[in-house]
Amino acid sequence: MNAERIDGRTLRFQHRRPELLAAATEYVLTHGVSDLSLRPVAQALDVSHATLLRHFSSKEELIMSVLDKIRTDLADRLTSDEEFHAARSSAELVRAVWQRLCQPQEQRQFLLLFELVGNNGWKPDGDRQLAQSIVNRWLDILVGRLTQDGWPAEDASALATLVLAQVRGLQLDLLVSGDRTRADRALDFSLRLLERPTARDTSTDRG
Repeated sequence: MNAERIDGRTLRFQHRRPELLAAATEYVLTHGVSDLSLRPVAQALDVSHATLLRHFSSKEELIMSVLDKIRTDLADRLTSDEEFHAARSSAELVRAVWQRLCQPQEQRQFLLLFELVGNNGWKPDGDRQLAQSIVNRWLDILVGRLTQDGWPAEDASALATLVLAQVRGLQLDLLVSGDRTRADRALDFSLRLLERPTARDTSTDRG
């Protein structure tokens, strides 16, 4: 009887999860996770602590959900945004995404990432799901586009790893130094690696 009542309440409030997740994501991006607690989040979202727990059973689940939303939001934009969709190559796509990620509102996701990695309380070996969310799911997006451009799967995986590391490293540099011109030039230089394999082969043959 009690289980039926709980299930019924969960179903009744399930429609609020997208709304609460969007608000919670904005909260986490603004305040970070070092001192994150569900009660202040609930208060900021103007819901009860019990209501928030019905959707996110723990702080860890909330963080995972936020990270997944950040990733899926960007993935959705990659497929629906006209500028991204019009990119004729992986290099053009990465350059367009980079321009967007350099906007202050977007840069908050990198601050969140660096906070998670630098937090002594976060141990990748003990939270493999979180580690995979931070790395592997982003790689899937890049590998898919590189494969579409003609890169073999193994090379696409290695190259996607390198590009992702470069973007995150340059964002860290940019957040510390504020030197956008230097960061842009470094990115443009690295994007030469994304030249289509056929073009690289032709260039090598001519040499």
